[in-house]
Amino acid sequence: MGTWLSRLTACLALSGCVGASLGIPAPQRAPSNSVAPARLHDHAIIGFSVDTPERAATAAREGVTTTILYSGAPAPRSPLAEALKAHGIAVVDGSVSGLLFYWECHRTHTVKPPPKSYGYNSYCRTDEDPRMKSEAAVLRRLAEILERDGPRPYVVGYWVLDDWAWWDPGSGRRLLQKVHALIAARTPGRPAICGFGAGVGKPGQVDWDPGTAANYSNSGCDVVGWYNYSPFGRRHPSLGKGLDWSMTALLPAMRHSLAKRGWRIEQTPLYGIGQGWGGSYEHRFYQPGLTRSEIVDQASAFCRFGARYVGWYAWDDSGFDSRTHTPNDSGAIGDGMSAAISACAAVWGAL
Repeated sequence: MGTWLSRLTACLALSGCVGASLGIPAPQRAPSNSVAPARLHDHAIIGFSVDTPERAATAAREGVTTTILYSGAPAPRSPLAEALKAHGIAVVDGSVSGLLFYWECHRTHTVKPPPKSYGYNSYCRTDEDPRMKSEAAVLRRLAEILERDGPRPYVVGYWVLDDWAWWDPGSGRRLLQKVHALIAARTPGRPAICGFGAGVGKPGQVDWDPGTAANYSNSGCDVVGWYNYSPFGRRHPSLGKGLDWSMTALLPAMRHSLAKRGWRIEQTPLYGIGQGWGGSYEHRFYQPGLTRSEIVDQASAFCRFGARYVGWYAWDDSGFDSRTHTPNDSGAIGDGMSAAISACAAVWGAL
């Protein structure tokens, strides 16, 4: 890592040398009359997977200003791009996190399989993209994404880290630093957002694996996203009223784990990601929640804790079925989000 980053730092002042040692194509100069890229606002409402024109209209009504798209930024003048533009919704390209997923997936089928006592690979059943077998392969693909996104003024950042294999903590830290360096070189001003997940449990309960924080470093992440959801895997309908949506014990525990690796909320902003769906999931499970008050309690807790951004997962997910309540089909959830946004705006306005 140190050698590659040293070469990168030395090359930044020279046109065309960034990433050359890894076979990454040199960036083309932006024309002098190119549109200046947008920036992530000081405070933003960021929702996942606002991925159709219809969802864009719904999300905008609920106050969303930015969306994270796992499929990547939509092409200019496409129906989705035009709808997002019309509703004032910027884009965070989430496809980068997919590259990290495929790389880690390959690791769990080659150099870091799950413990034999675990029974099966819960992170990815098969090696989904064996082409992502090295850091160099990830960075070459990333360079293509950045080259494509560079002239798109509606792209304001990159979601670079998502779920991770619990038995392989910290394995992405070095690669995330290289990813961050390439983003900073090719698309300066667009942050790399790193996600870390935990569970919303009963009062006093901390459903958080401290090892999850091992991928964090100050040189790998510009923004930290915490996505905290109610327990997965329940077989029967249940309510979320017994859960601590204020996350009184959970948020300090997450801060403590990341702080041990150098994170300071004053320097690297927090993006609080609330649960935006409840009900039937993957046809056999049930996700507890949500009521209006639970949505407001969770978002307000993030903002009082210091989150500069707040948002929800998700307007679309492959596991949702027709009985799942999401921001796209439930007026109650949308109403809760609008109230939560108002609560966060009050916190931000008091700062």
